[in-house]
Amino acid sequence: MVKAESNSSGHTTIGGRVLRSRARTATLDESVLNQIKEHQRELVKQKQSQGLKRFSGEGGSTRNLNEPVFEKFESYRRESQLPNKVEELRIMVDHRAQSVILPINQFAVPFHIKTLKNVSKSDEGEFTYLRINFVTPGQLSGKKDDVPFDDPNATFIRNVSYRSTNARHFDDLYNEINEMRRVAAKREAEQKEMADVVEQDQLILNKQRPLSLPEVFPRPALEGKRVPGNLTIHQNGVRFMSPLRQDQKIDIPFSNVKHLFYQPCDKELIVLIHFHLKSPVMIGKRKTKDVQFYREASDVQFDETGNRKRRYRTGDEDEIELEQEERRHRHMLNKEFKHFAQRIADASNGRIQVDIPYRDLGFNGVPSRASVLLQPTTDCLVHLSDPPFLVVTLSDIEIVHLERVQYGLSSFDMVFVFSDFNRAPLHISSVPTSSLDDVKQWLDSVDVCVTEGAVNLNWGAIMKTINDDPYAFFQEGGWGFLQADGSDASDASDSESASEFDSELDDGDEESTEYSESGSDFGESEESGSEPEEDSEDEGEDWDELEAKAARDDQKKRRDRDDLSGSETEDVKPRSKKSKGGFK
Repeated sequence: MVKAESNSSGHTTIGGRVLRSRARTATLDESVLNQIKEHQRELVKQKQSQGLKRFSGEGGSTRNLNEPVFEKFESYRRESQLPNKVEELRIMVDHRAQSVILPINQFAVPFHIKTLKNVSKSDEGEFTYLRINFVTPGQLSGKKDDVPFDDPNATFIRNVSYRSTNARHFDDLYNEINEMRRVAAKREAEQKEMADVVEQDQLILNKQRPLSLPEVFPRPALEGKRVPGNLTIHQNGVRFMSPLRQDQKIDIPFSNVKHLFYQPCDKELIVLIHFHLKSPVMIGKRKTKDVQFYREASDVQFDETGNRKRRYRTGDEDEIELEQEERRHRHMLNKEFKHFAQRIADASNGRIQVDIPYRDLGFNGVPSRASVLLQPTTDCLVHLSDPPFLVVTLSDIEIVHLERVQYGLSSFDMVFVFSDFNRAPLHISSVPTSSLDDVKQWLDSVDVCVTEGAVNLNWGAIMKTINDDPYAFFQEGGWGFLQADGSDASDASDSESASEFDSELDDGDEESTEYSESGSDFGESEESGSEPEEDSEDEGEDWDELEAKAARDDQKKRRDRDDLSGSETEDVKPRSKKSKGGFK
């Protein structure tokens, strides 16, 4: 088992790699970034070679093993099992056999309810029509259009229609068939839901007094009143018993435990022991893979606000004493739960090990509904404080892709793609950008392939393409397309944009230099600007003429001001003056 330690320099070591504390370095060094990039390139190549070896098959055959097949159903094994009234050649509904018996060409033909696609009823005049459509391969639309059949020359009945003047009888048949279809669909959904629930090993109880952890609450909670109970260790597992009812219990054999976590109550409201199971179990009417036993850190029985000593004293001394008492109480809880978790690991004879979340490496994210603190452990990434719980095993991860990694955005998204490609990827959204370097360094330290991109991808289509032909996917480069869209592409785009920006600046400098050398005047018109440079210099005025012109303008302004002050009329007509090139 890989251990995590903290040294005196404030660094955390996981798997032999050193993770720097985020308080000491805000951003990664250039050398560290280069090491991460080089390591990630090696991991991508390794994933590609493993994928080619995994899906090579015989002769390079790469077809998915989970191809759709046309299901076959059997209503009756023998003719004698048919109901007695079939001789009447009427439409019958047999709930026991989940079948509908239809009269076709003077024969009673049974059809299983799963072969019926839908049923419709319509009234036309005095007749009522009942139409029954069947599930057949090769349909033009629907989910069954690509379902193959063993015999390509087989003939199928798409639908049958019946008419009758007894509208009430057809109404009863229509409702009865639809009700049986609804019950069958519900039963099938329950079977799929319970398909992965396996029967656990029988718990072997200790003959002597077992070790117990008293006054703990289970999650998910048992039915009935919420009361604490005792968690006891037995020969091949643990058991939680409700003090109210003896039939309410939770048995967890060691053979079904995948991970065992102990989370202290430091900066938390509860201290807990968490079991992540290999196969889900039923607790009451709930199916779950995570079972937790906790105790609240601030229990009322440890509150001393009502003591006589507290009643006669007020001030800072009481607050200090309460804080010290709370610290002592939390320390005792942590010690008790950690010791019990270690005793569980010892009783399992090495099957399971105690794993502790590392809060200093945690980061915020939204795995389901709300933003929570996600904490790495030696083997997992977990959130155990509040349901719904999250436990991601690092060994089950194929690759982690970081989306929306762009300059200026305050958050990014994480997508966990599992080695089992039939399992839907896990999305964790709204991770703060300030945690980007820490997340990348942590994933790289535990040898998880991580890539990044600027946009969100359509993972449903991507996984469908991979599952259709995984060998061809890895043969064409595998996950390299994500790496191409990640850091390398961003570096290339940054360099290209920088070179374009530099070239634009150079062009602008050349244009400004040419413009300053041309000596053009902003006061000139377009026609004069288009004339040659020598002509513009000949037509220009020298300094003496400009000074004389300015003096004449000043004298004119003064005379106009004097005339305006001495005139009694409102309209003041300016005096005409003969000037050089002027008019009277």
